[in-house]
Amino acid sequence: MRAALAALRGRPVGRAGRRRAWTTVTRASWLDAAERALRRASNDYERSEQAYLAWDPADERVMHEATSAMNGSVRILAFGPWRSMRFNEIEQGLSYVGTGGAGEGAGAARAESDALPYEYLRVMTSVSMGLCAHKGLDLAAGAGGRFFYVGLGAGAAPAFAKRMFRATDVEVVEIDPVVLNAARRYLGVEMHVDGETNINEGAMRVVLGDCAGVLRERSGIDVIFMDAFDGEGEIPPHLRDESFLKTCSDALLEDGSLVVNMFNGLRGSQARESVRDFARLLERHIGPVCSFPVMTSPVNVVLSATKGKSTRPTRDEFFALTKSQGERAGFAWQPQQLVEGAFWVDASGEELLEAVAGGEPGIRGRFKGRNGTTMPREFQRLLEQSD
Repeated sequence: MRAALAALRGRPVGRAGRRRAWTTVTRASWLDAAERALRRASNDYERSEQAYLAWDPADERVMHEATSAMNGSVRILAFGPWRSMRFNEIEQGLSYVGTGGAGEGAGAARAESDALPYEYLRVMTSVSMGLCAHKGLDLAAGAGGRFFYVGLGAGAAPAFAKRMFRATDVEVVEIDPVVLNAARRYLGVEMHVDGETNINEGAMRVVLGDCAGVLRERSGIDVIFMDAFDGEGEIPPHLRDESFLKTCSDALLEDGSLVVNMFNGLRGSQARESVRDFARLLERHIGPVCSFPVMTSPVNVVLSATKGKSTRPTRDEFFALTKSQGERAGFAWQPQQLVEGAFWVDASGEELLEAVAGGEPGIRGRFKGRNGTTMPREFQRLLEQSD
C-alpha cells in the first residue's frame, strides 16, 4: 500500500502521510457518513487498514531488521496487533496478529490468515473470485483452481486465499530470501518452501527465484496476481516488460486472468498515464481489461485482464457471484461491495476511457463511481499542502 502523496508526487511517504490521506478521504463528500458506518459495521473493521491507521504511531517498535541486496533495509515493525513490512521506508505488507503476537522474539507473531487488512488486496481477491465464478469455477464449493502470486511481501493475500479456498493451489514466487525469512520467522506465515522435505499440504507453496523463469515452467493457471514494488516504490521494469506479460499469458488458462494493483492519480497525472499505458499492454498481451476503484484507498486502482473476448461479466454478475462466494466461504467482510464499481476499459486513446461493465441502468450502473476510477479531486489539497 502506497500513500496518497507518493502516488501524486512519485515518492514514498511515511505512515503519518497515509493517516492524513485517510482522514481527508473519510471527510470527503463522496463518502458520506451513512456509507462509512455501514462499512465499519460489515467489513471486519477491527482487522482493516482503517483500524491500523488509527493506531498511535508512538507505539511503533522494530521487531526485525535486515539488509537486502535487492530491496535495501527490510524491517518488520509492530503496532499493537499489527505487523508492517517495510522496504526502506515504503510499506510493502501488513499482517494482523491479534493478541497472540505480543512477544518480540522470532516465531512469537503468528499472522491470522483469515485477516486481509489492505483494502486493495480485498479488491484483488474479490475480483479473482468473480472472474473464476463467471467461468464456472466455484472456489467456495472446493472446485480447486490455481492461483499464482508475483512476490510474497507479508504473505497476507496468498495466505488468505489458501485459508478460504483450501482446494485451491496457491503458489508464490519471491526473489528475495531476506523477505521470505522475515515473513516466515517474524510474521509466522505458514508456507511450504520449494525443496523442503517437510511438506504441509494445507499451506501455500513458495518458490525462491525469478518469477518470469518460474512462470515459463507453469501452465493452466487461473489467476496471476501482481502486486510487486521495489525499495523505491516502483513496479520493477522487468514486470512491466512486454515479454513478461507474454509469459504470463502463456502460463494462464485460455480463460485465465491477470489481476494487478497499481498507483492511481488525478486525471492527467503521471500515475494515471501509467495506468493507461499498462492497461494498453494488458489488453494487447492478455485480453479485455476491467478496472476497479479502491473506495477507501483511491491512491490504488486494481486492473484485471482476461483471456477470451467473451469473458465480460457485468456489474450485476460480479456482485451476485462474489456475494455467493464470500457468504459460503465465511468471509468477515463483504466482497460484493468491492466489485460493484467495475468498469470495462478502453486504453487505445490519449485518456483511459471507462464504461460501466454491462451498461445496466440500475443503481449499481448509474451511481457507483460516476467519475470512474480516477482519484477524487479532494486529493488535490494534499498535493498543494505538501508544496
